[in-house]
Amino acid sequence: MKIRMVTQFFSQFAHLMVMPFLTVYFARKVGESTTGLMLISLVFVGIAGGLLGGYFSDRWGRKKLMVYAEAGSAIAFLIIAIFNSPWFDMPYMTYAVFIFSMFFGGVLGPVSQAMVLDVTTEESRRYVFTLLYWVTNLSSALAGIIGAILFQQYLFELFIGISVVSLVSAVITQLFISETHTKTIPQQDVTQPVSMLKNYQVVFLDKLFLAFLLAGICILSLEEQLTNFIAIHLADTIESQPLIPWGGETIEVDGVHMLGILRSENTLIVVFATGLIAWAVKKLSDRLVLWVGLSIYTIGYACLTWLGQPWLLLVAMVAATVGELMYIPVRQSMLGKLAPDSARSSYLAVHQFIYYIAMLIGAVDIMLSSIVPAWVMGVKYVIVGGLGLFIFIMVNKRMEEKKVIERIKMID
Repeated sequence: MKIRMVTQFFSQFAHLMVMPFLTVYFARKVGESTTGLMLISLVFVGIAGGLLGGYFSDRWGRKKLMVYAEAGSAIAFLIIAIFNSPWFDMPYMTYAVFIFSMFFGGVLGPVSQAMVLDVTTEESRRYVFTLLYWVTNLSSALAGIIGAILFQQYLFELFIGISVVSLVSAVITQLFISETHTKTIPQQDVTQPVSMLKNYQVVFLDKLFLAFLLAGICILSLEEQLTNFIAIHLADTIESQPLIPWGGETIEVDGVHMLGILRSENTLIVVFATGLIAWAVKKLSDRLVLWVGLSIYTIGYACLTWLGQPWLLLVAMVAATVGELMYIPVRQSMLGKLAPDSARSSYLAVHQFIYYIAMLIGAVDIMLSSIVPAWVMGVKYVIVGGLGLFIFIMVNKRMEEKKVIERIKMID
């Protein structure tokens, strides 16, 4: 487990130095509308990879798929590096190979998570996943700063780095990590797909849970804008300007630098302020925390489209991140209550699709931003965030009413 955690840190670090800036890369190379279509297609490729990865990992085992996915990713990024080398500049071919890298990444995600579940007990999982969460956020913070500095001038070298890290990770996985799952589902078991469909039918008939998902999509779609429309907006509108005085000189930043700084700011606040925010709001009602948290979260992301001064952007990101830290524990608590014990896995599986849908909305907004001004996008964020807040409050109210009814029935 320790070996896997180390390889995951370096793998995520390498990928996150490049991936958040790809929207800017494709927008500059092929235009915003085409970039939106590209990102939409890549989301569907990632979904397909995840579904296939989860399916075959139960039949073939985890290790084999992880090695294949990491090796495939290494080859894909090596080819991408060649297409963005001093000798070539081929954005469309880069996109074509990114389809494969996105697929391998989709395969790796659920398989890697399944391996963690295989080697942990119910008592140790909270600690392990908390540690993995810290690893992810710390690697994201460091990668955001370094990627923002190197992305524009050293793209070829960054792609080579990702390829090398993926290859090393594949070799380490093959040599030092043991298989954690050997159970094979019989091929003749043709009733399993029917059983899966029945489980998901129960989920999609739960109107309260569907409302909860819709609220989650509205709110998460705002966060996705940071690596989609907001990334392009900052890169296009913020010219190099002073940020911090240093000795007799000043440190200057442009839009791409600000994107990396804002992402790192968000991650660092999440890592170091989670406990403080949780302590500050622990005595407040869930409804009040939702109101306050989602309000400043929404306003913070809207201000990222309205403001152009670096320090004001930093303040807006503080507001958005504090709001995020306030509402997420309440949302997770609501999710745990909405998902019944008898069908928890099915509910959680459907819940994960809100992330893909939010990514799709982010890609669509890139195309929308090519025909409307930035301030309109900011107004849209306020409307979407307000809708998400309203639905969350309604769901929370309905859950409280159901809880009261259940208590009355118990008394009777």
